[in-house]
This record gives sequence, C-alpha cells and structure tokens, in this order.
Amino acid sequence: MLKQTLNRLVRFYLRRFPITEGKSQLLKLTKNFITPEDPFVAFDTKYNFSLKANLRDHKHLRLYFYGTHDERYEITKYSKIIRKGDVCWDIGANIGFYTCLFATLVGENGNVIAFEPVSTTFNCLTENVQRNNFTNVKVINKAIGDKKGKQHIYYSHSDLAEETASLKYIIGKESEIVELDTIDSILAELPVPDFIKIDVEGYQMEVFRGGHIFFKEHHPIVMAELKDSADANKDCLRNVEMDLADLGYDIYEIRKYSLKKCQNLAKARRRNFFLVKEDSPYFSRILPLL
Repeated sequence: MLKQTLNRLVRFYLRRFPITEGKSQLLKLTKNFITPEDPFVAFDTKYNFSLKANLRDHKHLRLYFYGTHDERYEITKYSKIIRKGDVCWDIGANIGFYTCLFATLVGENGNVIAFEPVSTTFNCLTENVQRNNFTNVKVINKAIGDKKGKQHIYYSHSDLAEETASLKYIIGKESEIVELDTIDSILAELPVPDFIKIDVEGYQMEVFRGGHIFFKEHHPIVMAELKDSADANKDCLRNVEMDLADLGYDIYEIRKYSLKKCQNLAKARRRNFFLVKEDSPYFSRILPLL
C-alpha cells in the first residue's frame, strides 16, 4: 500500500507541477522502490491516450513516470503546427507515443501512417493503437530508406522495444532482417502527408534520398533528427544542409517557445529540427513561432 501510494504521489508531481528543478533527483531517490515489479505496464499519458510499455527500457520508464516524452519543446510545437484533418507520417514510430499523439491532434477526419520495422516493437505499436481504439491510424511493418529490399537492423535487446534500433550502426548484439522501402515507391498506396516525423537513428538522409521525387513535388513540414552523434562532423552536416536545400527546405532550430532559422547546422545545439519550404502553403503555420 505504501509503495502504491508513493508511486501515485511521485507520478502526480512529475506530471502536474510545472517546476522542473529537483524532479530528476526525486525520481532517482524513489525509482527503485516505486517502480512496478512487472515491467509490462499500461498507463495514461498527459495527452488523452494510454500506452503499454516495457519499464526495463529507460525511455519507456520515463514515459511512465512523467506521462510524456522528454522532447517537450518538440511536443509543444506539434500542437501548434498539426491541425484537424491533417495526414501525418511517423517514420520510426517505436511503441507509438508520437503516433498516438498525432492521432489525437488530427482527429477523426485526419490520418496517421506509422512505420516501424522491428517485429517486437511493431507488435507493441499495434497494441497501443488498438488500446486507444484509433481508427485513423495505419501501422506498417517496414523501414523507410533509399532502396527497396531487405536489410539488417541492429539493437541491444529485442524485448525492450528500443528507440535506438539502427539500420546504419551496429548497436548491441542483436539484429533482424527487416523489409525496406522508399517514400517514392509507396506514395501511390498512401495519403499524401501534411507532416512527417523522421527519427531513424542516423538513416534520415537515406529517407530523403528515397523520397527525392516526392519532396521535390510536395511540401510537407518535416521534423527530423539531423544531428546524429556518430555523424555529427562538419563535412557530413554541410552535406545534409546542401541536400535539404536542393529539395527546397530551410532548417529551423527548435527553441523553448519559438523556432529560429538555422544558419549553421554544425553549431546548432539540439538534434531535432523542423524543415519547411518558404513557398509552401504550410509556411504560414510556423510564422507565429518565428
């Protein structure tokens, strides 16, 4: 009883109180005592949907206690940019936190397409979509890159549904062969997106190359992780800037309350960025944030 009561109190404080100072220390001091013994737990988030996660994954554990992802600045921007009736693609969906968030933002008249290649993670994603009775979400068990075929994806533990599974880097000791496709080849089968989130552990430019025709012709807002730690050298980042400029995209840094046009990707502090074409009909959505 004491454990359950303290669990509820700590989670309430972490989720509801706006002051962040001291929260991580509080969790550190109490975590071992109040974390449920069964690691597979379903819980409500702060955004009117629930998730089932594996608390042995430290990122899922944070979701459980805080009720939200640690990318809080990105989340506040999503709520301002994504509109009812939009189509959102979630490339690298993991267990579905952002998939479910997008589903609530676009409403019943919108659509979310979620791509997740790792089999056990895909099963978690599917379960979380079904748990919330989302009828506006389609889940696809594929990786998105620059070619069609089969490819190894690497991770540490298959049962953790890790966000760090990578097609590019050997992470941990486990891997599986997954189906790989491109945006250009699947576009005819899916609704054209207004917004795309790309979080693929270093494989982001392969995603853009596989959608070269699409990105030349269409203008979705994109949120992408561009500064992967393994590739964050100046030459690599300069090539990223040139490739995105060729597609017509400008890069915007994510600040606490705003977006700022990025002049030098190598000097930017954060890893995630919004990409927007100034001549697109979506540019007006970010104007209030500039």
